Amino acid sequence: MVELVCTNFADHVVRLHQELQTQSAVFDLPKAKWFTPDPIGPDLSVAFHDERAANASGPAAGPHGQMAQNIVLSYLAGGRILELKTVQINDELKIPRPCIDATNIGYNVEWSQELRLHESLHEYVSGAMLVHILRSGGFYDGVDMTGPLGDVIYDMSVGYDLKGIQHPRVCRFIEGMLDASSIIDALRLQIPSKYKHLRDLDYPTTISRSITLSTFHGCPADEIERICEHLIETYNVNVIVKMNPPMLGKDQLEHLLHSVMGYRDITVHPPAYTSGLQFDESLDIVRRLDRLAKGRGLRCGAKFSNTLEVANHREFFTPDNEVMYLSGQPLYVLALSLAAKFRADMDADVPITFSAGIDQKNFADTVACGIAPVTVCTDLLRPGGYARLPKYLHQLAADMTKLGAANVDEYILKRCETPSIADAKLAGWHNTQSIAKQAAADPRYHRDKNGAIPKRIGSHLVVFDCITCDKCIPVCPNDANFTYPLAQQDFEYRDIIVSPDGSTSFAGDVQQMKIERSMQIANFGDYCNECGNCDTFCPEYGGPFIKKPTFFSRLDEFKLRRDHDGFFAQRSNTHDTIEGRIEGNEYLLRIDRTSGEICFIDGKVEAHFDKSHAPTRAHLLNNPTQHTVSMKIYHTMRLLLEGIFDRSRLNPINASVINP
Repeated sequence: MVELVCTNFADHVVRLHQELQTQSAVFDLPKAKWFTPDPIGPDLSVAFHDERAANASGPAAGPHGQMAQNIVLSYLAGGRILELKTVQINDELKIPRPCIDATNIGYNVEWSQELRLHESLHEYVSGAMLVHILRSGGFYDGVDMTGPLGDVIYDMSVGYDLKGIQHPRVCRFIEGMLDASSIIDALRLQIPSKYKHLRDLDYPTTISRSITLSTFHGCPADEIERICEHLIETYNVNVIVKMNPPMLGKDQLEHLLHSVMGYRDITVHPPAYTSGLQFDESLDIVRRLDRLAKGRGLRCGAKFSNTLEVANHREFFTPDNEVMYLSGQPLYVLALSLAAKFRADMDADVPITFSAGIDQKNFADTVACGIAPVTVCTDLLRPGGYARLPKYLHQLAADMTKLGAANVDEYILKRCETPSIADAKLAGWHNTQSIAKQAAADPRYHRDKNGAIPKRIGSHLVVFDCITCDKCIPVCPNDANFTYPLAQQDFEYRDIIVSPDGSTSFAGDVQQMKIERSMQIANFGDYCNECGNCDTFCPEYGGPFIKKPTFFSRLDEFKLRRDHDGFFAQRSNTHDTIEGRIEGNEYLLRIDRTSGEICFIDGKVEAHFDKSHAPTRAHLLNNPTQHTVSMKIYHTMRLLLEGIFDRSRLNPINASVINP
C-alpha cells in the first residue's frame, strides 16, 4: 500500500531557506516561474464571501491541495484562493494505482484525501504557516520576496454524508481549521534555533472560514440540506454546494458531450443521472440555505462542478475500476452550461465558484462571468505543472488592460454585451449565458482537437542518465521527483570473489560504468503516491517513479516498502550510509568520510574497500562457500550516496541532513 508521509515542519523551514539561498527556488519551482503581480497593472482582486483575495485563481480540491508543499507551490504560482483537498471520515482509502490519467482530456479514480484526518489538518496548517513565512519576508536574505505578496484564502472541502461529517474526528478537523492556535504553537517550537525569529511571527490562527461540500456519491437532497444547515449553524462558516454535471439532464448533457463535442466514446455512468441532487432541487435548496446563511452574516452558494462519472473505457486504469471521473476540456463546457442553466433561474448575487477544465485560454472568460474562485486541476498536471498558472493571470491582466478595466468588476462590465447594465453581478449573470454558448461551439473543446497523447522516443529509463528533460519534476503535484548533481565519469570495474578464508580475487570480464549527465533524476518516496502522471509525460519508457531511485526519509518507511526498490540514506558526524533494495535484495554501503574507507554488505559478504575501490578485507556472512560481490551494485550505491548528499543542489534528503 502506497502511503504519503508528512515532512517535519522543521525540515520544511530549513529546506525553504536553504533552497532559496542556493537555487533561488522553493520545492523545485524556480523564482523565475513564480507569479509576480505588476505593481502598476490592473487590480485582479476578487471577493470570496466576506473576504478579499488578490486574485480568483488557485488549485482545485484535488492533488494540488493535499500536502504542505502543494500549498506553498500553489501560492508561489499565483494561487490566492486555495481549495484544500476533500476530507472525509473514511481516511484509509485504498486508492488504485495509477490513479491519474492526464494523457489528453483527463480522468482519475482518486477523489478524496490520501492522508489521515489529523495528518491533513497538520499539512494544511503547516502549508499556511510556510506561506505566511514567505509573505512576511522571513527569508529575505537578499532574495526579493516582494512579488508573491497578496491576500490568500483557504477553502475547506468536506464530504460525503451527514453521519460522516458529524463524526467526532471530522468535527475535530473542522474545529482545528477554525482555530489552529494549538497546532501553530506546537509547530513554532519545531522551528530550528537559527530561524528563531520565525517563531514570533503572527501566524493567523483561523486557517479557513468556508467549506465546500462534496456529495456526488448519491447523497439525497434533504441530507445535503441538513449537512449545510449543520455546517452553517454549528461552525458559523460560509458554505458552497458542489453541483454535478448530470443535473443538466441526460438529453442536454449527452447532446453536448456526444453530438456537439464528439466524445462518442464516453459513456456516462447511468446511476449518475438519478443519484444525488437533481437540478430543480438544487435551486430550492440553495435559496433556502442562502437565506439561512444571510441571517448569520454568511453566504451559501454553488460550485460548478464535480467531475463526471463515466464508464472506464480505456486501458490506463485496471479493469476492476468500472467507473472513472472525467475532467479537462469537455468538463468545462458541461460545467459552464450547467452554471448558465442554474443562473438563469437563480438570483444574480448568489455566490458561484468554478472548477472544470480551466486553462490559460478560458480563465479570463470564466472570471468575466463574475465567478470566484476559478480553480484548476487537470491543466496543472500537464508539462510545466504549477508554472502554468502565472500565464492565466498575465493573460487576464492583459485582457483587462486592453479593455481599459482597472479592476475585475470593470472587466466584467466591459465584457458584457449589454452596455446599459451597470451592475457587475448582473453583467456576470449575462456573461455566463453568452460565454457558455461560445464555449460549446469552440472547436478546441471537441474530441478531434483533444486526442493527441504524449510522444515516446523509444528508449527505456535506467537508474542513471536519461534525456533529463525534467518534465517529470513539475508534473508531479507533490514535488516527489527531483534532480541531484553527479560528476560525469567513465570507469572500468570487475566483480570480486570472496573465498571462505576472506581472500579476494577478480571475477568475469571487465565491465564499464559511464555517467554522461551532470544532473540526475530521483524520486522522494514520502511524497510519491504512484499516481502515474510522471510516467504519462516522460518521453522514455518505464516511469520515473518506478525506474529512477526512490529515497525515503525514514528507515522504517524504507523497510515497510518491501514491494518497491528504494534507498534510505543518512549522515552522521563521521559516516555516510545508504541502505538499498535492488530487485528485491537488500544492501548496505557505508563511507568513512575521514579515511575514505567503504564498507559494503550484500547479505552474504561484508567487504571493505579503499578510496580507489580496491578490496582491503572481506568475510562471508553465514555462507560456507565463496560468493561474488556485484561491483555494479557497489558503484551504483556509492554514486547515489555521493549525489544525494551533494548540497550544491538541495533535495528532500540532504536539506534535512544537518539542521543549520
